[in-house]
Amino acid sequence: MKRILLTISALALWAYCLNAQEVQSKGPLVINVEISRFRFPPEKYFLELYYAVSPSNVTLVETLDTLRGSIVLATKIINTQNDSLIVHSTFSLSVKIGDTVSSGTIPVGKSIYVLPFGSYEIIIQGHDAQNPLRQDSIRKRFSLDRYSGSPTISDIDLCYRIEQSQEKTNPFYKNSYEVIPNPSLLFGSQSAPVVFSYTELYDLAPDSTYSVIVGLMDGKGAFVKQKKRVHRYAAHNIVDVNTLNINTVQSGKYRFVLVLADTLGREIVRSEKPIYVYNPQVHTDTTTAISAKSTEFSGLSNDELIDEFHKAKYIADDESIKMFEKKITTTIGRRDFLSKFWSDVERGKFGRNDITRAIYLERILIANQRYRSMGIDGWRSDRGRVYILYAEPDEIERFPSSENAKPYEIWYYHQIEGSVQFIFVDRTGFGNYRLVHSTKRGELQDEEWERNLR
Repeated sequence: MKRILLTISALALWAYCLNAQEVQSKGPLVINVEISRFRFPPEKYFLELYYAVSPSNVTLVETLDTLRGSIVLATKIINTQNDSLIVHSTFSLSVKIGDTVSSGTIPVGKSIYVLPFGSYEIIIQGHDAQNPLRQDSIRKRFSLDRYSGSPTISDIDLCYRIEQSQEKTNPFYKNSYEVIPNPSLLFGSQSAPVVFSYTELYDLAPDSTYSVIVGLMDGKGAFVKQKKRVHRYAAHNIVDVNTLNINTVQSGKYRFVLVLADTLGREIVRSEKPIYVYNPQVHTDTTTAISAKSTEFSGLSNDELIDEFHKAKYIADDESIKMFEKKITTTIGRRDFLSKFWSDVERGKFGRNDITRAIYLERILIANQRYRSMGIDGWRSDRGRVYILYAEPDEIERFPSSENAKPYEIWYYHQIEGSVQFIFVDRTGFGNYRLVHSTKRGELQDEEWERNLR
């Protein structure tokens, strides 16, 4: 085991109001983590890890007029080619509120490691220092590919702020800039209306002219906002810093894309990263879309409308569920509600640009065919729910029952969060596979899931 490079921990400021009485945080702990890869010639990479946690999400202890707390983070990096542990580090991310009525800070931590070419998995486990039972974990796979000699682009750093700087001792200093990352990837009018991006371009042809396009792309691959610039670069490797005001973009999930193209606009290479926009002040006229969607519900009875929304709860938010169940009581009202609900879903309001009503209902039917057991509809089962939410897995490993273990399955989704897995165990032997562990954030996590096989 070899520690590659010393971990750097730092704080970046962002205003966040906190009531002095709210010292004990009771909700689930959420730690935002992002990684970026940058070349470290001649044959290595910088791996930069960024961590952030909201002060309201940390258990704080009041001492005099100061609220203090911290998150303890343990990071492991495993070389998946030979299953060797090459990094194992632990550090804490501190939260301090100056007095009980002032605004506080959102901590941002940064760790840097130098790694050779290869395939890796990073595992980050964190807990609340004051309440160790409040935990969060992140697991991602990534690769560091050999330099090809043709134009390539690093990962994109999406940031709160980027400014010129000569303070080389600043942990956020990078190539003459102070780069403050936003690991949550959440931007918008109430937090960060401007997206700052930092990218490195490699192996360009000196004294050649290129077009650089940056922008937000929706789930259909169309730009909703973009900027285009033409550059003549004098060096092989350059740094690209951009700003994009997203104050008028509708709330939803997008892809932040940087495209390097030739002077005719032909794409050479691109880099992209998911980004989340929250702009509640942006309103659009959706009357036409809702009207078109309402024709799909004209022939459904009251019971059919109730049944459809009951099945749609996997993607509905609490407000929608409460509204449908408590406020809407007529058949006409339920038709209108579902028309707007599915219109909102397909516009990305619930962060699911990849799902339409037709796709969702088709997955319900397939789940019922595949995963029904013990009189339980397939869509209600754990495998059915995962299939409906995340579609067909990229890979399934099936393990039959044996003398020492119950049957189980491992589903792999390589395009989600850098590769995640879901593990289902048939505890009863009657085909009712229950989810016992997943590496997907927000899903059930149990590192000791193998005890369920006995």
